[in-house]
Amino acid sequence: MTEPELVNDGRDDTIVPDDDAPSFWEKLSPSAMAVLRFVKTFEEGGQLEVFTEDADFKMLRKMVLSYRGSLYPILNRRLEEVVTLGEVMIVSQRDVMSLIINLWEENISRLSRTELPFLEVAIQNPGKSLSFLATRAALSYAQTRRAQKRLNDSGVLKTGGMLNTRKLGLERVLVIFESPTLVLSGPYVQKILMIDGYSPIVLVVATIPYKKRSEFLDTIRSFRNSTSSVSAWGLSDGIPKLNGLYLNQNRGWTLDLLHFRLMLRKGGNPLILSDVASPVPHEPHGFTYADVKIIDAIVDSFGSTAAELVHTTKLSSSTAFRRRAQLLKRGIVLPRARVNLPMLSDRVICLLSPDCSGDIIPAWAHLPLTYQSRIQNLENPSDKKVLLVSALPAGSGRDLIDVLDDETSKVHDYSAHLVAAGVGGSSKVASLYDRRSDQWKWDVSKFFDAITYSVVRQDASPKNIPLDLA
Repeated sequence: MTEPELVNDGRDDTIVPDDDAPSFWEKLSPSAMAVLRFVKTFEEGGQLEVFTEDADFKMLRKMVLSYRGSLYPILNRRLEEVVTLGEVMIVSQRDVMSLIINLWEENISRLSRTELPFLEVAIQNPGKSLSFLATRAALSYAQTRRAQKRLNDSGVLKTGGMLNTRKLGLERVLVIFESPTLVLSGPYVQKILMIDGYSPIVLVVATIPYKKRSEFLDTIRSFRNSTSSVSAWGLSDGIPKLNGLYLNQNRGWTLDLLHFRLMLRKGGNPLILSDVASPVPHEPHGFTYADVKIIDAIVDSFGSTAAELVHTTKLSSSTAFRRRAQLLKRGIVLPRARVNLPMLSDRVICLLSPDCSGDIIPAWAHLPLTYQSRIQNLENPSDKKVLLVSALPAGSGRDLIDVLDDETSKVHDYSAHLVAAGVGGSSKVASLYDRRSDQWKWDVSKFFDAITYSVVRQDASPKNIPLDLA
């Protein structure tokens, strides 16, 4: 990180006078001192001048400004505690940054009494007005506005866009590889979930042209020599939800596994699952160059202003405003709330038959952050399942699976897995849509590739594993 240069506004630019310096001060490296100077100056409303703002600098500023309360005294206290333990030689910039990140992630994950109800409503009603959300959350307009600002500033809540696959002639597909040596990759692939173990499992989410399903299935079948099993499933849009039942204002997010076990024992009725919806008959879209650029920008940030769209797409303001309004009116892109609570870093995924889904779904709804969807086997349409994903407090995923295994009958078609790593992203319409022929580009040899499992696993990250698969 570039060391910031303080603007002299008449105050002493040191953190504390030398006579009052805490004992840890002499253990700090010069760059670590600069980080503390930054935190203190920004909290006091000062300004900093830097020659270049790199990613670390921007991230640090974001953490300081979105931290609830005062970060600086907490940093001092924590560093003092560490140095007091003895034998500390030096505290580097990396050490201080790591501490700040941990404190910040815990701070933004512990939702306030106004942020929690707002977020519960916002995730189910993306794109709605503040007045609507305030009424649903039983909050005042001012409380709702403040909650939204802080959650947006911290990155906990982001309203992005989701391609309306039914109107675009696309379908969302989940491909499940068991013990693979090769894994599907390419620009149509959006998300990958990696499940480690003796027989590793890879789940790949792709959005493909509906008319090309048979060719896609032929491609999937070609992987059967490099994996013990591979299957392709239609995936519904699904529903993300947030539940604050297991949030304690003092301890943060903590699962009550006894309560969860008792909820599983309540049981339920078997579900009757409908087919995963297919796209409507294709109609000419007539997308222009401006349209595909704007679609990609809206998917990334649904609430972008015309000015932000102009900056992103390099289009004129009148074109950006007009074409965005037309695309939204046609329902080409739908709003989708994305919630990221850093302390909920574990991911558990369940695949359930309709017979046992009614027993598990009601208990699953009590978990902090969840995603529920339906899948249907593309080669055997009568084979349908429920797919559940949950974001849980770090270290609690395995315990939750143990409870599920204890309380679920072995006769049911049921599986639960701890996701070890993942890759998330979105397909770019600008690169996949052929405007001249008014259809999606398709060439299996060009748009799909077989990547070795070890390479995919190495590229996957244990942080920010996708929750919402739509």
